[in-house]
Amino acid sequence: MPANQPWTMPAKILQPSQLDEAASMLRDGALVGFPTDTVYGVAALADADFGNAALKAFKGGRSEGFSLHAGGADFAIRVAGPLLPPEEFAVRTLTPNGATVVVARGASSLGLRVVRHAVGSALLEAVGLPVIATSANEHGQPPLRDPREIAKLSLDAVVDGGVLPERPPSSVVRLLPAGIEILRRGALAKDRLSQMYTQSVHFVCLGNLNRSAFAHRLLEAMQKWLLGQVRDFVPAYAPTSSGLIARSAKRSPPDMQQAARRYQVAMASHVPQPFDADVLPALCVSMGDDVAADVDDAAPGKVLHWQIDDPMGKPPGVYERTARQVVAQMRAELLARWAGGGALETEFLKLFCGQGDSP
Repeated sequence: MPANQPWTMPAKILQPSQLDEAASMLRDGALVGFPTDTVYGVAALADADFGNAALKAFKGGRSEGFSLHAGGADFAIRVAGPLLPPEEFAVRTLTPNGATVVVARGASSLGLRVVRHAVGSALLEAVGLPVIATSANEHGQPPLRDPREIAKLSLDAVVDGGVLPERPPSSVVRLLPAGIEILRRGALAKDRLSQMYTQSVHFVCLGNLNRSAFAHRLLEAMQKWLLGQVRDFVPAYAPTSSGLIARSAKRSPPDMQQAARRYQVAMASHVPQPFDADVLPALCVSMGDDVAADVDDAAPGKVLHWQIDDPMGKPPGVYERTARQVVAQMRAELLARWAGGGALETEFLKLFCGQGDSP
């Protein structure tokens, strides 16, 4: 303890058999040290804004927020919700595997972490209320792994999970509309994050000239832009598309190309691909009732059914409506909200979502 601070009694050390007592202390407002899958943390009951005055004081009045810590992904999603489908996918896929995922929550954001250490996870489950946490060390000091050392800090109790081995910290990522940004490299390398997180998605319509082609190329354009704007970007999707009656010699009509340009999508070089039921990924999108049955029969996993107008041979306004419908469906089911927001989010919405509307 620094010389200029008064001596205090060590925190009470509780054994794993005393988790109910530790959980009760947390519910009553105590600060409790507990083991995680990396280092020891200090837990506190979250207030309505996912803060805690005592935890903030423990960390020297730090300005940045604390992450919600949970014993499982279901609880984290329930507390942070409602989440969009791609946001829930990221939380379920990444948080149980060593990543803290920062999601949008209103005008702010919230980090979500699932603790995998058996004792730490059981404690969080026993509390049954939202808990935030930070590493068990004084501000500016290295994290601690020995409960006896942690007991010397200004805490009320420490749950003894043994001396933890030295491990890398959790990886921290934040959600972007079509991917994640790695904010802190840690337990999960970038290629491992990509293996777990990036999904193949396949769009299907009749000719692969308008609806599915635009969805495919729009997602590509979004991710290419994000790659150039944010550091350590991992894309959410590997998009492809096809048509039930596609012919590779065909090209998207000029009216579709014109409608697509409004969303920074170049379709002149798109080559239609024939539908192949033998090579479909787990996530497929049927673009209308005219193809839904074929996709349902062939798709090996999840099928999203979109009702997108087929503009082929119709006035230019129908092509523009088709593009708007694709953007709306993509925002509803495939795009996450931008955690943290800012000028880049505004620019993204202007470029790819039209009129600068928020998701």
